[in-house]
Parts: sequence; C-alpha cells; structure tokens
Amino acid sequence: MTERLSQQVVAAAAGQDTVLPPKHQLASPDFTLATESTSAANQINDADTQTQASAKRARFDNNLDDGANKKSKWERRDPRGTGRAQDSSRSSEASESSGDRLPKRKVAVKFGYCGIGYSGLQINPGVKTIEGDIFDAFCSAGAVSKDNAVNPNKVGLQRAARTDRGVHAAGNLLSLKLILEPAGLKQGETLVDKVNSLLPDFIRIWGITRVQNGFNARQSCDSRMYEYLLPTYVFIPPKPGSSMHDMLKRMSAEEVAKLKEANPEASESDLKSTLDPILSHEFWQAQGTSHDFSSDIAAKKAYRLPLPHLERIRSIFNRYLGSHNFYNFTVGKEFRDRSCQRFMKKLTISEPKIINNMEWLSIKFHGQSFMLHQIRKMIGLLVLVGRTGAGQGLVDECFGPARVHIPKAPGLGLLLERPIFDAYNTRIRNNNDKISKLMRKKARDDTGAKDAAKPVSGETGEAGKQDPTEAGRASSLEDELRESITYVPHEGIMEKFKQEWIYDRIIATEEETNEFGKWLNYLDVFQGPDFEFLNPKGVIPSKAVVKLGEFHRDQLKHRNIAAKDGEQKHRDDQGSANAPSDAEDEEDVEIYGKKGKDLDEYEG
Repeated sequence: MTERLSQQVVAAAAGQDTVLPPKHQLASPDFTLATESTSAANQINDADTQTQASAKRARFDNNLDDGANKKSKWERRDPRGTGRAQDSSRSSEASESSGDRLPKRKVAVKFGYCGIGYSGLQINPGVKTIEGDIFDAFCSAGAVSKDNAVNPNKVGLQRAARTDRGVHAAGNLLSLKLILEPAGLKQGETLVDKVNSLLPDFIRIWGITRVQNGFNARQSCDSRMYEYLLPTYVFIPPKPGSSMHDMLKRMSAEEVAKLKEANPEASESDLKSTLDPILSHEFWQAQGTSHDFSSDIAAKKAYRLPLPHLERIRSIFNRYLGSHNFYNFTVGKEFRDRSCQRFMKKLTISEPKIINNMEWLSIKFHGQSFMLHQIRKMIGLLVLVGRTGAGQGLVDECFGPARVHIPKAPGLGLLLERPIFDAYNTRIRNNNDKISKLMRKKARDDTGAKDAAKPVSGETGEAGKQDPTEAGRASSLEDELRESITYVPHEGIMEKFKQEWIYDRIIATEEETNEFGKWLNYLDVFQGPDFEFLNPKGVIPSKAVVKLGEFHRDQLKHRNIAAKDGEQKHRDDQGSANAPSDAEDEEDVEIYGKKGKDLDEYEG
C-alpha cells in the first residue's frame, strides 16, 4: 500500500492524473505498480527534455538576448557572407506548410555583365560578386523561397564559366532551381522583367530556359568562346634604360660574340643581331627616353602596328592551337596533372581598329575549357614574345615540364562571349523527337478509341467522355519537352549591351587609368632571371626555371625611369605607374594553397 501511494505521489508531481490499469490487469498488483512507475518516470524525463529543448530554441531564435556578453555560437549567420543577419522570424517562415510552397523548376539562366568594380563572378563571402547580386535579385523577386535564400547551394547554383575580378561576359549561364511564377509578378510581367528591374543596368538577364534535372551548367558545357581587347601599343619594345631592355642588350652582345667566334673574318657590318630592330625601335628613336610615364603613354596611344609585325603576332598566337599541356598558364597545377591538357578549337586576331584615336585588336579564343588565369597568361606570353623578338618556339617550350613565370595580362580586356552546349542540345532534340512521336501515337490511339466508343443514335452514357487519367498522361509527356540552350534569340540586344557596357567601358577605363601601360611598366622593371627565356632562340635556360611553390610577384622591385641632366636615373617607387593589383596578389596567394578538385570551381 505504501509503495502504491508513493507512485501516485510521483504521478501527481509530474502534473498528471493517476492512470488506473485496465480491468484485466487488476489481478496483478505488481504489474500495476510497474506500469505506474514507468509512466511517471517517462513523464518526468519528457518534461526535462522539453525544458532543455525550449531553452536551446530560445537561445538560438533570440540570439542570446538574455546576455550581451555571452558567446554567440547559437547566433544564426548568413552563409553567403553578405552581412545580413537572419532574425528569429526566419525559422517560423521556413516552417510553412508544403501546401503553401510554390513548385521549383530546374532552369538555365542566360545573362551578361560588366565586371568592373566586382571581385569576380562566383559568390564569395564578404566580397561583392556578380552572382551575389543576381541571387539577391531572384530572392527579392520571390523566385527563391525564404528558407533557401540563406544559401545558394540549396537551389543547386552552378555556373558555366567562372570569370575573374574585373572580367566581363556578354553571355554566361547559371543553372539552379527557381520558382518560375512567384506571387509578386504583375499581370503581363515575366520573371526576367522582374529580376532585371532589380538589377543594375550593367547586369542583364537574357532569358530563362527549362532544363533536364540532370543538367549542370559547368559539366554540360562543351566549349567556351572568349574575346580579349588589346591595345596595339603593348607590342612596342621595352624602353631603353629599363631592366628588360638591358637584358635584351646583353643577349644581343652575346649573340654577336658567338657569330664573331664562328666567323672571325666577318666584318662588323655583317655581325648583326636579330635583336637590333628591337633595341633601336623607331618609336623610341622618335620619342626619346627623357620623358616621364604620362608623356610616354600619350605617345604610345598614337602608335599604329605595322602589318609585318601583326603577321608575326598571328603566327605566334597560332602555336596555341590544338591540344597542349597548359600547366604553365595557370596556378596550383603540376605538369603531370592530366587536367592541364586543354584543347583550343579556334583562335583569331582581327584587323586593327581605331577607337578614340587608340588602335585595338580583338583576339578570340574558342576552347573546350580554360583553367584559372589561362587566357590572361596566354595573352601575357604573346605580348612578351611579340615585343622582344624572342624565338616563336618559346611557346612550344612552355608546354613542356620546365616551370616558368608567365605574367597574366590585365583582366580589363577579357570578356566571355558565350558558353556552348552542343551535346546537350543534340540530346534534347533527340529526346523531344521521341516524346513527340509518343504524343502523336497517343493522339491517334485516343481518336480511334473515341470513334469506336461513339454511341449510336438514341444511346446515352459515359462512352464519349475522356478518361482524366489519359488526359493527365498526355500533359505529363508534354511537360517533358525542353528547349535548346542558345543565345541566337538574344544576339541583337547582346551586341548592343556589349558595345555600351563592355567595349565602351573597357576603352574608357584604359583611357582613364592606363591599365595596360602600368602592366608594361611592371614587365619592363622586373628584376631577376625570370624572363631570361626571352632570347632569340626561344629556349628556356636553367636560371629562368621557377622552383615549385615560388610566388614571384612579391620579388618585384618597383622602379621608375626618370631623366635628369641627360642621364638615366633609377629609383625605387611604389607609385601607381608600376603597381599591380594588390587584390589579385592576395587572390593568387590563396589559390596557391588549393589542390586538385578544389581548383575545379576556378575554371572558366
């Protein structure tokens, strides 16, 4: 009796009425006591668990409001690093019932942008990116649900080509899951219209296309087309008195000495170096060497590239055609890494075009894929060989195992024209043909069935009505049809956008900041043996080989060349005329720490 009373007290303490056992259990007092004891203990444990869970939820949702000096490890944070904290109402909004949620569809988003002022395309915590602005616009338009808005990975965001800091795109592509008919759209307004109204004018959405669920923007892309705008003055040889000019002058003397040794009877007029036209170039003969950077750059912008020089540059550029190991044209990769083998399908250099009294070349690349910095380094080597008289065979040498320092050209001139999805489009056409045949066959079968079931005169009944199951099956087949991914419908507006927001801004930025002029100064004042491969034979000497893991940008000793009393004077200077981008330095240092698949997302 005492033990049973104790169990009732425990049950009362738990706030519950005493539960009596069923009649068939009354004959077993021991079973009654065990049942009551277990029930009471479970109720006490449940109460404790609920109390602890409530306390944790309170700390999480209220962000530790009960103590400002406590640790904030329960604080809800924004995974995209935009700095917008998520308040406690987010969790309640995310718990909406499935019946209220709008359906998401896998889509391809075609878009273009000017990359000036952005830290590249891909979302990166704490920095301003193109994808960050586009994703925010989709969230604001209601195309991404509130519970998915905190993390782009929740909607499977992928891009066809990743562009670097300051690089542009006339056409690029994202794949993700979107709500195609969000509640906020006005009558007659499309999702493209809504999102474009939320974006700046230099970021435009061209179209949204339904794709198969297995579509991946990067992996489904067959090839990419890039364009690089390059002022022709970059092919003017190094300024006399600069470090690079001194190196070429020494190489010329060594070449003449070898000719003299091979032919002691030759006259001085017969002993000419192949570098003589570079060392005594007509531009510097006319300009002189006593002017400062501003005067030199103004004269360079009036330079016009001679046709023979242009043909030599085209010949150098064509050496990139085909399949090669481009590990020297990226960072973080080894020569034996099979992913460094890339295929260039088509390469062209346009005729020079004068824009605002400056001459430009349009250089186009069509390749299967490109590694990080690959195109900018391909331009970098093209300029080095084209302005120094180095042997064209140097390009082939750079495909070999010797690691060399190839500087990357400014990102300002680079733009992605468009990604290409030929294999996916072929698969879609074949799939659509099969679905269309099934739909036509079903339509014929349905027509025959209706004719056979047509009631005779005087008959009534359900024979003439369509089976709702069959109607749903037809609708399901039609929903499997997909469109090809093409930019042809948008070409007109894309060309207009490219001219206004990319070409014009590239040219205006170069006129204002002299990005290419500063880059040339960086090349010309670089100290060290890195550029010893720029010799007439185009071979890589051992002293020009870079050791594994070396980062050469921080070895640069910035110098300006100034004239005083007819003498060349060199002095250390951290001025803007020679300074490369510190932000790009930091990006490269970070990338050097990545390996293998971690670098895949940096490809374009």
